[in-house]
Amino acid sequence: MLGRDDLVLCLGAIGSASFEERVRAASANGFAGISMWMSHYDEARAEGLSHAAMRATLKGEGVVLAMLEYITAWARGPEAREAIEGETGRICGIAQELGAGTVLAVTMEAKADLEAAVAGFGIACDTAADYGQELALEFLPWTAIPNLATAWPIVRDADRANGGLLIDAWHWFRSGPDPTLLRSIPGEKVIHTQLSDAPAEAERNVIEETIGRRLLPGEGAIDLVELLGILDEIGARGPMAAEVFSDELRSHPPEAGARLAAVATRALLAAARASR
Repeated sequence: MLGRDDLVLCLGAIGSASFEERVRAASANGFAGISMWMSHYDEARAEGLSHAAMRATLKGEGVVLAMLEYITAWARGPEAREAIEGETGRICGIAQELGAGTVLAVTMEAKADLEAAVAGFGIACDTAADYGQELALEFLPWTAIPNLATAWPIVRDADRANGGLLIDAWHWFRSGPDPTLLRSIPGEKVIHTQLSDAPAEAERNVIEETIGRRLLPGEGAIDLVELLGILDEIGARGPMAAEVFSDELRSHPPEAGARLAAVATRALLAAARASR
């Protein structure tokens, strides 16, 4: 399992490429792992790759699948138990086959019953446990779970050993950072961190901004050194991921884009270490 000293490349930061090209780009730039959307998995399957072939590519390049993204049915609560168990089991089964230990949980819905979401997250965690997977809950500012203040009680109240939080720096910033709340969360419950940067002012359409116009770490207004300092204080675990969803970055060839993400992320981490 990857730790805090390991870097992960989120494949959404890389432009169109084959599975092998994406993995090679990560390996060539010193990333220990990749984070993959289900759409990337589907593309690999469309290329004719079996699970064994994907595992062989990862092993050959010395890269692991750190996280598979994502499940959504859980937020509908116990009334959707069959859908939750079916979706979670399918995606966690794929993650297990490919050697991952973490699956992402999000909701794309604008409204949700938060009490039901707690129960639904618990159901999903129980299903994920059957596949040896942790579930990392990520908040998205335009959804029913828009911030840390909403996400943390879901994880806390579901109270599952394999349930935790993912802290995405971009979403942290755009949702209104709450350092005091973050400092109060047990570090073992923060199991993945995603790094990118953003301008001080949000665009009118934050979904378009987050998908296509994120900045490399250090190029924007997010106090990433402070965020990393807090995560260190509480003992957050899991790897650091470069998740720079940027049309400009994706315009580069895969290895060149991965290199830009790697250089910027390592420079940030060095600055954070120097500030301690």
